Amino acid sequence: MPLTRPFLAAVVVTVAVSVLGVVGWHAASGHVAAASAERIASASPTASPTPTLTPFTIDSDVVVIGDSIMAGYGLDDAADAWPAVLGQQTGAQVANDSCSGAGFVSVGDCGTDFAGLVPRAATAKPELVVVQSSDNDFDSDPTTVAQATQQTVAQIHQAMPGATIVGLSTLWDQPGDVPAEVAQTSSALQQAVTSVGGTYIDVGQPLAGHADWLQADSEHPTVAGQQVLAATFRADLERAGFHL
Repeated sequence: MPLTRPFLAAVVVTVAVSVLGVVGWHAASGHVAAASAERIASASPTASPTPTLTPFTIDSDVVVIGDSIMAGYGLDDAADAWPAVLGQQTGAQVANDSCSGAGFVSVGDCGTDFAGLVPRAATAKPELVVVQSSDNDFDSDPTTVAQATQQTVAQIHQAMPGATIVGLSTLWDQPGDVPAEVAQTSSALQQAVTSVGGTYIDVGQPLAGHADWLQADSEHPTVAGQQVLAATFRADLERAGFHL
């Protein structure tokens, strides 16, 4: 289903019942923000470990980069995760480049952080990249998280200069007050995304207060919860001007 972007003149950068239908977007070039001194000193983006991940769809309309929530952790079928539902319901080719336990700093079960996922994401030649900040980075120093987020978003933009990139805020589904780290990690992504001319969306906490939408760990969505995320993210994108 074709997608139009009547108001965009620059590349939009990152990180949901119905879901997002995304095909045929066009993006202009933007300016890449400077990589953090810390990351440059330690290793280049391509030095990240090669991730061990599930089979990947090449020549995709959409690539998503995220953590266990995007990956569908705890579900019987990964096809029930919201990115897969996106493809099933819209016909868009969606490549899920998510990794449980990963973040912009945190190394996930696949053996890398988000930066290590970018080279594989680029092989899909996507028209849209969605990246979401993660609570997996909560134990890291906020300055380190901000630097790593800036570096990785710049890497995404460099690796996929023709793609539209959207950043989504951090989800927090567990009981109790929302910790300050949610705002910190979300703000880091917002700054990184806007610095390269991209679009940042605060998705709020659509699953908060709905234990029936969460698995027994009170964090990861059930199938019903994934459907809610799909619907929420689509509505947020449309409000941001991404007309389906």
